[in-house]
Amino acid sequence: MALLRNLILAAAVASAAAPLAAQAATPAKPAKAVAPSAPAAAPALDPAAAAALDRMGAYLRTLKNFDIHVESSSDTILNNGQRIQLDRMVDYAVQTPNRLTARLEGPQGVVNANYDGAAFTVAGEDGYYAQAPLTGSISNLLSKAYTAYGIDFPLQDLFRWGDASSVTDKPTEGFRIGTSRVGGVVTDHYAFRQPGVDFQIWIEQGDKPLPRKMVITSLTDAAQPQYTALIRWDLSPRRTDGQFTFKPAPGAKQIRFRDEPAAK
Repeated sequence: MALLRNLILAAAVASAAAPLAAQAATPAKPAKAVAPSAPAAAPALDPAAAAALDRMGAYLRTLKNFDIHVESSSDTILNNGQRIQLDRMVDYAVQTPNRLTARLEGPQGVVNANYDGAAFTVAGEDGYYAQAPLTGSISNLLSKAYTAYGIDFPLQDLFRWGDASSVTDKPTEGFRIGTSRVGGVVTDHYAFRQPGVDFQIWIEQGDKPLPRKMVITSLTDAAQPQYTALIRWDLSPRRTDGQFTFKPAPGAKQIRFRDEPAAK
């Protein structure tokens, strides 16, 4: 039971990214001294970088049926200051507007979550599960799971990036770093800052601007723990009847959610 109550946790956010190397100035030829003109100040948030995030968010909001596989590493800082890196995997199956399953695997074991538009269920592999009636969109599920039960789904803003329900602050700084290949996919690499957080994102080039990698750094912790995620997408998954509805195994026992009041 303790496993089920404690396993679904938000992935810890992140450690400091290495600074970019400064460009070397070309030495000037000896000549009569001339007062240099002041360089134009670059905007803190490059409009092209901001537009890339908006384009990605707009594309994500068009997706109706998809699977995501996430492999992540997150830093945990021990009381003695030692940094420990923990690996996790998450598999999402999503069918908008109101179907989602998630399989979360971490150091403590595996937890499965199901939402079929009528009920939200969290089940451990120890034979216990918690279930509550719930209706509405996936955004409503994500909000309710957090506010009512303390469950924070990893990378949940992939399902509502740029939507009015998103809880992510808009970046105040950002720029494009360059091009790189992630999992064999050519991407544009961007770096952004927002209150309390630095994040980097690698967005697939072409007509499917999918996020392929994220690195998030927490600036509110002096140790600056880091969260890194590699993301694989399947935009044409096969679905089975009843895939999103939880079916308890024989002998499974239902318990209350941790913050759910006991029945009278």
